[in-house]
Amino acid sequence: MSLKLVFAFFLALNMAVPVVGLSCNWVNDWRTDVVHDRKFCTAYFETGAGHASFGGSKAHPKELTTFMYDFMNEADDCQLQTGIPIMDGSGDTTSIWACVCYESHCNFPFSYEEFVRRGHTLRPSFVPSVIPGEDAPGHH
Repeated sequence: MSLKLVFAFFLALNMAVPVVGLSCNWVNDWRTDVVHDRKFCTAYFETGAGHASFGGSKAHPKELTTFMYDFMNEADDCQLQTGIPIMDGSGDTTSIWACVCYESHCNFPFSYEEFVRRGHTLRPSFVPSVIPGEDAPGHH
């Protein structure tokens, strides 16, 4: 097989594969859906009332203007934002946990209470079973 034919096949294969972004859960008071072709997924947890909303953005993560998310601090997927104005005209402020993640459906919608139990992260928080076989219940 000639090198030109291999290259043409490789080029055709890559052109046939569509370029798509992430799929993110989109959940708020008005809509429950999945959105596609996003660069990152988001989750916002309001601390006062315990409201949560989930979405995603087509913009580059560093163009996020709603909150002052520190993308240099990659260890934390969620960061507490304080002094956020409440949009009811009262002049009051609140605190919101702003979360970003970079895998499809990484912003699975769960309650504020679950978010707190997880330690303010979107990451799963399960404890694997590490009981040795001979100590497991029912083993004699």
